[in-house]
Amino acid sequence: MLAERMKHLSGSKTTGMRNLARKLRAEGVRVVNFAAGELDQDTSPGIKQAAKQAIDAGRTQYTDTLGIAELRERLAQKITRKTGIPYGVDEVGFSAGAKQALFNAAFVLFQPGDEVIIPAPYWVTFPEQVRLAGATPVFLPTQHHDFQIDVEELVKCITPRTRGIVLNSPHNPTGAVYPAHTLEAIARLTIQHDLLCIFDECYEELLYAPAVHHNIVKLVPEMKDRTVLVGSFSKTYCIAGWRAGIVAAPGPILKAISNLQSHTASNTCNIVQYAALAALDPSQEAFVAAIRAQLCAQRATALQLIEKVPGLPCVVPMGAFYLFPEISSLLGKSVKGQRIENVDRLAELLLEHAHIAIVPGSAFGADRYIRISYAIPTEEIVAGLTQLERFVRSLA
Repeated sequence: MLAERMKHLSGSKTTGMRNLARKLRAEGVRVVNFAAGELDQDTSPGIKQAAKQAIDAGRTQYTDTLGIAELRERLAQKITRKTGIPYGVDEVGFSAGAKQALFNAAFVLFQPGDEVIIPAPYWVTFPEQVRLAGATPVFLPTQHHDFQIDVEELVKCITPRTRGIVLNSPHNPTGAVYPAHTLEAIARLTIQHDLLCIFDECYEELLYAPAVHHNIVKLVPEMKDRTVLVGSFSKTYCIAGWRAGIVAAPGPILKAISNLQSHTASNTCNIVQYAALAALDPSQEAFVAAIRAQLCAQRATALQLIEKVPGLPCVVPMGAFYLFPEISSLLGKSVKGQRIENVDRLAELLLEHAHIAIVPGSAFGADRYIRISYAIPTEEIVAGLTQLERFVRSLA
């Protein structure tokens, strides 16, 4: 009954665990939800007010597929400042979250027979979007390098069929931030082998000193002609549910993205577009700084507590808001006669016995890790990681 492409496509495990945690909470179970990929904060008053004003002003009509002119002009200015390279209105657009921008990019750039390199662990949706485009994801392991890309190993992944590479920095789920020298080397390889690059920087504002975010186009200006930049308002401005994404690409690629989106979602909600326009105002910088400071404090708490859990080594995240500890030492152990056979079973048992919702690393191509979001209230972090420690110490 279903199309062939759907036979191997399953729902997002991050969404699944998040929804399961919410369901249990609705049933009265006190669950600490470490599975959410969003900030536990309200949207800033200025952005909410802009959305209300758009509604009151009757902004209910269709807009251009990739956004209203005022928003695209401001986005072009923002990306020009960030990269140091001129971007015009015809090279930027607005989408229903970064996920739509990423899907559009994969769909217009890749086709059957192509190979696309994706560093692993990876955000769960990257390989699925490549597959939906008919191409084949090729995974570059990074676990043995503290989640950093080894350029020599990257070279070995390139074949005559390689069409592109997908990069994400700061990184979900590991919190890794790629240094300038790595991105420069990748850019040179991309140019040398005539490849395309999708560069996802949704967490660019959420960094912890001394980490510095580097944009690949700013580092190597020649990359502009072969790079799709993808960003998001969702994390930085606490509007994940509003669906507010950014895409910037060479004119012909952006035109193709516009054509595709015109036949799928058409324009993004115009109310959200006016809210995004308000988010770009300099007055919102203090709100973002406060979010960053709060996450920094929550990260410190989470790292302090995860260190107390025996057998769960964790690389210190330098961006985003996730811990990604290794759980190899727990495999084969048991809780109340139930054996931990793999990371997915561990996630089930943590929810059942410790009332903690995490995302198993299998969702990210790393079946000996778990993802823990610390973008939740501090008291929840303390309660949840304390429960995790008790759980681990109780294993037989």
